[in-house]
Amino acid sequence: MPRPPPLPLIDLDRCTGCGRCVAVCPPHVLWLDTETPTGMGPKHAVLHNPAGCTSCAECVIICPFDAISMKRRQSSNS
Repeated sequence: MPRPPPLPLIDLDRCTGCGRCVAVCPPHVLWLDTETPTGMGPKHAVLHNPAGCTSCAECVIICPFDAISMKRRQSSNS
């Protein structure tokens, strides 16, 4: 069985919410989000659709804060 592709892992301590990763994401699966339901306050990137991620790593390349790394997800059979 093939290993699942890696997904972006966002370090919330390093993410400034600049939105560069969101802008460069080809399948548009990264969004800026806040911790409050009102949408006010500091923003950070979130992977909202893991199944739609193509593992292109464009987000990792564009992030100037080294806040994103690619991590292989666990397969559902392990």
